[in-house]
Amino acid sequence: MEVSYIRSSFRSYLYDIRFIILFYVIGDWASTFYALPFGTEYNPVPAMILEKYGIYHLLLIKVAFVLLLFYVAPVIKTSKGRWELTKHIIESVGILVTVNNLMVVWYGSSLIETLGLV
Repeated sequence: MEVSYIRSSFRSYLYDIRFIILFYVIGDWASTFYALPFGTEYNPVPAMILEKYGIYHLLLIKVAFVLLLFYVAPVIKTSKGRWELTKHIIESVGILVTVNNLMVVWYGSSLIETLGLV
């Protein structure tokens, strides 16, 4: 009984964070994978992971983040609106970095550079 509850709970959690998975995990990782030959990773933490361990370890860390979020989600959900805000922040970061990486591939300049932030 407990295992089936966890399994259905995890499935509903994955559905709930589908846009985090789409943009923050898959979109950011895939666009980073394709953008690296065209530019440099400016974020120091992913840059260190990429340099020392490679691109696939970056994906593993993103998957570990999703699993960690599953375990802390019940605590975040105790406050009304906090879970939605958390999801939207992570989704927004995923969209921003995916667009940034795609601009590097397509235009040779990132959104961050275009805005003068780097």
